[in-house]
Amino acid sequence: MEKKMTGYPSIDRPWLKYYTEEAINAQIPKCTIYQNILNHNKDFPNDIALLFFGKKITYRKLFSEIEKVENALIAQGVKQGDNVVLCVPATPESIYTILALNKIGANANMLNPTFTEQQLTDRINETEASVMFVVNELYSRVEQIIPNTCIKTIITCAAVNSLGTIVKLIKKARNIPCTLSWSRFLASGNKTPAKTAEQYRKNIPAITVYSSGTTGASKGIQLTNDSINATITQYEYAGFKLSRQERYFAQIPIWFSTGICVTMLVPLCLGVTVILEPIYDFEIFYQHISKYKPNFMVTAVGLVDFLRNKKEIDPAYKAFKYLVIGGEYVTPHAEKVFNQWLKSNGSESQLHKGYGMCECGGTITSTNAVSNKFGSAGIPMAQVVVSAFDLETGEELTYGNRGELRVLSPCKMSGYFKKPEATAQYFKADGQGRVWACTGDMGYIDEDGNVYVDGRINDSYVNEQGETIYLFDIERTILAVEDVRQCKVVVSEVCGRKTHVAHTVFYPGKGSTTEIISQIKDICKYKLPGNHHPHLFKLHEDALPISPSGKLNTEKMKKDVLDLIVIE
Repeated sequence: MEKKMTGYPSIDRPWLKYYTEEAINAQIPKCTIYQNILNHNKDFPNDIALLFFGKKITYRKLFSEIEKVENALIAQGVKQGDNVVLCVPATPESIYTILALNKIGANANMLNPTFTEQQLTDRINETEASVMFVVNELYSRVEQIIPNTCIKTIITCAAVNSLGTIVKLIKKARNIPCTLSWSRFLASGNKTPAKTAEQYRKNIPAITVYSSGTTGASKGIQLTNDSINATITQYEYAGFKLSRQERYFAQIPIWFSTGICVTMLVPLCLGVTVILEPIYDFEIFYQHISKYKPNFMVTAVGLVDFLRNKKEIDPAYKAFKYLVIGGEYVTPHAEKVFNQWLKSNGSESQLHKGYGMCECGGTITSTNAVSNKFGSAGIPMAQVVVSAFDLETGEELTYGNRGELRVLSPCKMSGYFKKPEATAQYFKADGQGRVWACTGDMGYIDEDGNVYVDGRINDSYVNEQGETIYLFDIERTILAVEDVRQCKVVVSEVCGRKTHVAHTVFYPGKGSTTEIISQIKDICKYKLPGNHHPHLFKLHEDALPISPSGKLNTEKMKKDVLDLIVIE
């Protein structure tokens, strides 16, 4: 007999019809991340774990190097429960260090090198860490602030260290004075007695990533062995078909939870070769995609668009089994364009979309082979619940009603580091004792369980008349015009007045600027209230500006008020 629907997503969980019983009931292993990766791969020592600029690193080599780093860490006084700061991109040494820390029972604090000096100083000092790892190429970002921090020992390593002596000579990689070089660091552990892996302890921080700090002080997001293993389990059983020795292109920086958890630890645990990318550069990405032919990639619209325009037909694109855009809205028109692009290259997959937050381990929803609806961000992962809640009453809403998206997930953080008030604000218990993560995103769920994410609730402003203007509603409306490739609406100070400006990129070779803006004007009049109509446009020729993290650089756009097009 068919289950009767109540209208409430958290009760009905309609997305479960797309999952197997095995996925729904999969048990999260009670072990450390290191132990989970070891257990999955100990019988495959010759399989390739990491691919770094052509250098193949087997699981045998991976576990051997982790043990060397573990011994060196112990020699430096690092012990269970300690915080260790890492200011590093995705290099083999970074992965060895993160997993060696996990093996010891210490916490890897993944510092975001794009932070300001004050943010870097504050985040380091609150960890009370004495040891810090820095890749040589990022040392200038922290050199001046180190005297003002708690750090006593700095271990430096060239990004190209794993590529051998000749490459290091070509790249002029040198040891940095007053720091411990990677080779000397490893040598310090030669006399350290062998140590057995740290035994599993529930809800102990394993990796800390940091919020952006764009809306206040950045916060440490504490991910545990349990939460990261839950993310791994979701991907293992939920139908993504990650097969051993296929290739995962990991281009999201590892100081984000999606970068370290979803695109690094998940495939590494499941025997999928991880292609490490320490430099965020679209041109390099294209070269490596063309050369290594990855099967899986989580990325942003900008890179997919770049690949399509760089070389529309390339044998490498046929290899994509799961190409997903996360963190931003994909219009139905763009989705159709990308699907046709993949098809024309012989790929049997369509474009996928996903939605996630660092606080929830990276992934909340995703499309998959059996559920991939235009305009949606996918369905909740098998053991995740998503629902919308009324902004004023805090009550759960029924299907199709827009409110704050809240999440129940085993992948969630344990809390914000040393910020109990912020943690209490982020998590809210309902009358049944369920603890929801309050995402701060506006959206709704349909009767099939598809989640639609409109945008950040605080991506809005109050105009001179006291009216709330939701910028994401303007963006979605403009993006409905098929000649518009990208749109981001920001609030800027123009002629002493706070107002919204639509930063846009048009598809080349389509209609004239005048024609496209006329279409935008018409659709906005039809779909938006008058106070939401865009009157100021900033046109960008190739793409909207991005920050070093790969996200849209909204701060730069807010300040860019030259050469605006005024529409009455």
